[in-house]
Amino acid sequence: MPSICIDPGHGAEDSGAVGANGLFESLAVLDIGLMVRDILRPHMDVIMTRDDDTFVSLPERCRVANNADVDIFVSIHLNSASNAEANGFEVFTSGSDESVRLAGSVLNAHALTFKNQRNRGVKKQSFHVLVNTAMPAILWEGCFLSNQQEAEWASDDSVRVSMAQAISDGVLAYFGIAESNQELTLEERVVRIENHLGL
Repeated sequence: MPSICIDPGHGAEDSGAVGANGLFESLAVLDIGLMVRDILRPHMDVIMTRDDDTFVSLPERCRVANNADVDIFVSIHLNSASNAEANGFEVFTSGSDESVRLAGSVLNAHALTFKNQRNRGVKKQSFHVLVNTAMPAILWEGCFLSNQQEAEWASDDSVRVSMAQAISDGVLAYFGIAESNQELTLEERVVRIENHLGL
């Protein structure tokens, strides 16, 4: 069975980006990461670098993944830029062939889910968690919290559910695993949101 380390960025005193509407990146990506975990668990072994609002250092995130000897590492983030007009999604990779293939798979799944969002593509970057993990690793940036419209959009529970499903679809496609949840009805999506929120 394949294995994955899901890495929700930031945490606790390290909030990451903060939207103009007060949305903390650290909390939003934890929410998305926990949903990705739940979607993928029937199909693969899943570990998390954090599963609550705690701070985990970059070296510790890499240590967790390397010690578990997982097949892939997926770091989940929401972007920020000094230009408040910056928008869209992108996936970063260290540049290895397999990480580029994984990044492309996740990027394509996101693009299929959010057809009207700007696709900024796959980019190479030497982020700590990308170059210090021993397996194909990517860093997903789902939108820009520094953009008022995207921050409001990412505050919607149903949008984060769809983001989690898109990341999961891309991971499953990378491993060649079919996933029936791609055809969720509106009612099934509502149930998934309610279950996640404990309603």
